Amino acid sequence: MFGIGSTELLVILLVALIVLGPKSLAKVSRSLGKAMGEFRRVSTDFQRTLNAESAEADLREREAARRKAAADAGAAPGKDAETKPAPEATAAQAPDAADEADSLIPPEGSPLAEALEKARAEAEAATQGAAPDNASAADAASPASPTPPTDGPRA
Repeated sequence: MFGIGSTELLVILLVALIVLGPKSLAKVSRSLGKAMGEFRRVSTDFQRTLNAESAEADLREREAARRKAAADAGAAPGKDAETKPAPEATAAQAPDAADEADSLIPPEGSPLAEALEKARAEAEAATQGAAPDNASAADAASPASPTPPTDGPRA
């Protein structure tokens, strides 16, 4: 604690006891303890705020890099993407819920991608007023996932 050893601390407390007296030393130590507790609370809150701001800035940087990569990938070959922004870049400047949902695309062929495609097909059928059938176009287009063999309980 501040480079003060136990012997130096004992001498400081003894001098404070002699100078201040036992009654005032109790009041001073109580108020000092409260001040230290408040200082710790404020410093912890400040550190949490800094960490949250840092995480938010990192997220914004990653999102900007992702959008720039998407804009560069959407640019025509032979044209400079920096001078003429792609239409995706202008739409990405004002993100909405649909843009954020489209940015989280699972890998093709994964069970999650198949389930997502099926849910989209069912939602599209529901918006058109038709009841979603079990054999939708997404199910017909995607290969059937193999079912695991059922050869009894596993240990």
